[in-house]
Amino acid sequence: MKKCILASALILASSTVVSADYLGLRVGGGLGTGNYLLQDTGTPETSISTDPSVVLEVGYDFNDIFAFNVKGAGANLKSNPTQDKGTIYELALEAEVGYTFLFDDDTLIKPYVAAGVVTFDKETSKMLGENSYAETARGAIGVRTILDSGIYFDGRIQSTDFTEKGKSLSSKLDLLTEGRITVGYRF
Repeated sequence: MKKCILASALILASSTVVSADYLGLRVGGGLGTGNYLLQDTGTPETSISTDPSVVLEVGYDFNDIFAFNVKGAGANLKSNPTQDKGTIYELALEAEVGYTFLFDDDTLIKPYVAAGVVTFDKETSKMLGENSYAETARGAIGVRTILDSGIYFDGRIQSTDFTEKGKSLSSKLDLLTEGRITVGYRF
C-alpha cells in the first residue's frame, strides 16, 4: 500500500513539474492588417474600409493543449461614399485548442485553432443594425512561439462575422479577415 501511494505521489509530482512549462499568464500587444473592405450587395458603391488594428491581449495557458484569451482592439474606419469616419472598438473572448511542442529544451511552439465571441462598441453595433452591443463569432488559426526568457510571438489569421442584423452570412462580403502579429511576455 505504501509503495502504491509513493508511486502515485511521484507520478503526480512529475506531471506537475512537466506541465509547469506549459501553463501561465500571457500579456501582449500587436498589430493586425488584412481584408478591410466590406460592401453591401444591394448597393455595391456603399462600403466600409478600415485601417490596420491595434491589439492588446491577455491569455492563460492551462496546459499544453488548452488556453483562454481576452483581446481588445481598435481600428479607424471610413464609410464610402459619404466619407464618414469613426473608430471600431472590439472585445473578444476566445477558447484555444492546440498542442505545444518543446524544442531545444527551452523553446515552445504551439499551433492552434481558436473560436470565440466578439462584442463591438455602440457606434459599430448601430452600423450592424443592433440597438445595444453587437455580438458575433470569430474563428482563428495561428502559431505561438514562447522563448525560454518568457517572451512570445503569436501570428494568426482570423475571420470575424460582420453580417448586418437580419441578413444572412455571405462569406466573401461579410467576413473581416486579417492577419495579426502579437508580441508579449508569459509569466
